[in-house]
Amino acid sequence: MRSVGRNPEAKGRCDIMPSRAARLLPILLAGSLATLSACKGGETAAPADPAASESVVPTETEAQPSADASDGTEAGIAAGLDMGALQERRDPERLLRFYTNAVRVGDWGSAAKAWSLDALMTPEKLEAEFGGAAGPKIAVGRGDAGTAAGSLYYEAPVTIDFQDGRDSRRGTIVLRRANDVPGASELQLVWRIERSSIVQQ
Repeated sequence: MRSVGRNPEAKGRCDIMPSRAARLLPILLAGSLATLSACKGGETAAPADPAASESVVPTETEAQPSADASDGTEAGIAAGLDMGALQERRDPERLLRFYTNAVRVGDWGSAAKAWSLDALMTPEKLEAEFGGAAGPKIAVGRGDAGTAAGSLYYEAPVTIDFQDGRDSRRGTIVLRRANDVPGASELQLVWRIERSSIVQQ
C-alpha cells in the first residue's frame, strides 16, 4: 500500500485555523451578548402610558368620600341662592324662596337683605331666632295678594320646625312693594318682607 504522507502546507494551515478561531470567538460572543442585551433592553425600556396609569389610580380626593353628605347639599344651596330675587317686582314667592333657602343654610346676611329697611332686620337677629346646630325646616303656603294705599301686599302662612328640640312656630309672613307709583325708588318697587308673626322685630 501506498502510504499517504502529510502535506506540510496543510499542516501549517490547520495550525493557523485554531489560533484564528480562538481570536475571533471572544469577538463573536461579545457581539451576540450585546445584541441580546439590546433586545431585552428594548422590551423593558418601553415607557408605560401615563394616561392609562392615571385612569386606574384614583386621586386622594376621589378616594376619600365626604364625611357628611348633608354638608355638600347645604353648600350647594348656599352657592345657588337666587340673588336676582332681591330685584323681583312681579313674583313675591320668588323672594320667599330665596329667604327660606338662606335661613335654612344659615346665610343670615343674605336672609336679612330680603327684609325692608323699615323692618330694621339684621343678620344677628335672624341668627338668634333661627340659628342652631341644624338648620330649621321651613314650609310656606300659598299666599293672598292685595293692594292698599299705593302698595302691593302678599301674605302667606309659614311654619318653621326646629331640629334641636325647640317648639315649632306657625304664623304669617307679609311682603310689600310700591304699586308703580310716580316717584317710587328702585328699592321701593321690589318685593321685601315687611313683617312676620314668627320673628321678633
